Amino acid sequence: MPKCKDCKHFKPTENDMGDCFGVEVSGDMDAAECPAKAFEPIG
Repeated sequence: MPKCKDCKHFKPTENDMGDCFGVEVSGDMDAAECPAKAFEPIG
């Protein structure tokens, strides 16, 4: 399953956390749990 860090909207911050549309999420969170339901793969 893809992770949040595999999404083009994920902007890394620190300690494997990142910003996704103003919400701080873990880069290792499953993309299916995306709070914005906006997962798009990088590339």
